[in-house]
Amino acid sequence: MKSILLKAQKRDVVGKAASRIREKGLIPAVVYGHKIKNINIQVASNEFMKVYREAGESTLFDLSLNDASPVKVIIQDVQKDPVKGDFIHVDFHQVSMKEKLQTQIPLKFVGVAPAVKAFGGVFVTQKESINVKCLPQDLVSEIEVDVTPMVTLEDSLRIKDLRVSEKIEVLDNPQDIVASVIVTKEEVIEVKPAETVTEAGAATAEKKEGEGAPDKGQAAGEKSESKKAEAKKTEAKK
Repeated sequence: MKSILLKAQKRDVVGKAASRIREKGLIPAVVYGHKIKNINIQVASNEFMKVYREAGESTLFDLSLNDASPVKVIIQDVQKDPVKGDFIHVDFHQVSMKEKLQTQIPLKFVGVAPAVKAFGGVFVTQKESINVKCLPQDLVSEIEVDVTPMVTLEDSLRIKDLRVSEKIEVLDNPQDIVASVIVTKEEVIEVKPAETVTEAGAATAEKKEGEGAPDKGQAAGEKSESKKAEAKKTEAKK
């Protein structure tokens, strides 16, 4: 495989003044590493974009400073403009080929989980990368994750299930879940049967009718008392 090369120049402008560099199509950056003094540099934006697309953040490539002999580096960190999405700063980690380094390797999910088709589930990733430690020459650009073993909703993929070279030490918990399949539940709204509402309405109507109408026995008693009073008035006149 042909080595990737990125050319850079030393940078004297730092802090807020670095915005002037960006206006010229350059990206402020820094190079650091174990037993290496930090060096402020700048790289051409278009050249960096080519390297970033090919190398990502876990592949070794050559960085040549002021046309000097290249050194091996990886992209340790990038900062982007929150609005435009342009790169505004880059950290390069210069590595020693004899010393192990800690970094992250992206995960690439391949295949289709049978549980998605069988149960209409949704494939969910819990991790996009894993933390590792290894010698620079043992780094890989990505780790493929086969999702086809996920047949049921109870199946999930964990760190321990990944196929990783013995030369790479995985620092994450082996039991951490990498991916799973879930089913989204639809909200169920309970509707009361029509007859229940009708019965309730009828009961309320009967109650109101009962409250408004006088008792039959009471009405009869009041009528009888009225007749007795009229009879007494008649006898008194005689």
